[in-house]
Amino acid sequence: MENAQRTISNEFSLDNSESALARLRHELVYLLSEQDKRNAEFQRDVTAALESIKAKREEAQRSTSHGIDFETRVTDFVLLDAERRGDIAELTGSKVGAIKNSKVGDAVVELGPDSSAEGVRFVVEAKESASYDLVKARKEIETARQNRTAAVGLFVFSKATAPTTYEPLFRIGQDVFVVWDSEDLGNDVILRSGISLAKALCVRQAKARNAEAAEFGTIDKAILAIEKEAGRLGEMRRRTETIKSNSGKILDEIRKMSDGLEKQVGVLRNAIEGIEPQAK
Repeated sequence: MENAQRTISNEFSLDNSESALARLRHELVYLLSEQDKRNAEFQRDVTAALESIKAKREEAQRSTSHGIDFETRVTDFVLLDAERRGDIAELTGSKVGAIKNSKVGDAVVELGPDSSAEGVRFVVEAKESASYDLVKARKEIETARQNRTAAVGLFVFSKATAPTTYEPLFRIGQDVFVVWDSEDLGNDVILRSGISLAKALCVRQAKARNAEAAEFGTIDKAILAIEKEAGRLGEMRRRTETIKSNSGKILDEIRKMSDGLEKQVGVLRNAIEGIEPQAK
């Protein structure tokens, strides 16, 4: 009995380095130490990975690849919109067009068979570069129209690099200019509006105004309303950047304006699609 008690005492004594309890304690300490090492290594790996991602993003901001990313976002948006509307879109930025050795014009949209201006095309050019002002943009989109044999041009500035004085949406002749923030989903209505205006201008070119005056009156009113709402929307967005105390009220007003702009885009789209194609 005494031998049994001594054996038990020895096995559960921490004073005895060979006891079962001492060995268990040693094993637990070892495992915890190893776990601490693995946790430290994991944290170092995560920190290194995050630093690498941060460095790549900063490099992208400094390099031309950031501009390419913006152009890709614009053309992806345009292609998806065309697919939804029954139009035919094509990426053209890597292809030589009608002008010798020229690849100007990132994408071309051809109005589909459901449009009254079937076959008419508009070209899209996107730039995220502070070197592009309106003068340079107008020359670029004019070249793009010629190079892609398009009736209308849509030039998309990046909000990150566009002059702050530009309205979010405006047009000059047969060209539509948009300032788009690709990081802000709430700003997508601006690019959608620009696409709708480009399509409306295609319809206007394809049809004689005197033959379909009523329909063009509807289109013209919708275009003017869209330009007005886009201008107001841009002004209110600028205010939110400087007047923090009234940001809640202003953001609510922006939401209402965005809804109004979406409504006018719908009116314009219905007006465009409501004109029956002429017999061929």
